[in-house]
Amino acid sequence: MELVVKYFHEKTDQDYETYNKLWNENKERFIFLDTDLSTKQQMNNIINNLDLDDNKDILAIRFPLLNTINRNKIINGILLGNGIRHKNNKIWYPKEIWIYSPS
Repeated sequence: MELVVKYFHEKTDQDYETYNKLWNENKERFIFLDTDLSTKQQMNNIINNLDLDDNKDILAIRFPLLNTINRNKIINGILLGNGIRHKNNKIWYPKEIWIYSPS
């Protein structure tokens, strides 16, 4: 399994415009991970999104703290090659993880 992790760090207005355009062009591929929720709630949100549309292939995270990324069980599980089990025992492996952080 190959996983691409993209980290978008905005430093200028041009960065904002470039990243915003790229995110908008790919938004139908995203499942957003809300790191303010409990792990169970995060998993439920991912599974619910997959049940609605299993063509999603990017796990997107906006405005996370570095500490949050390092400690998130879902992110760490995916980085270790564990997918997310959802309907009919299918396992979802995102192709990419996109992390956006403003300056």
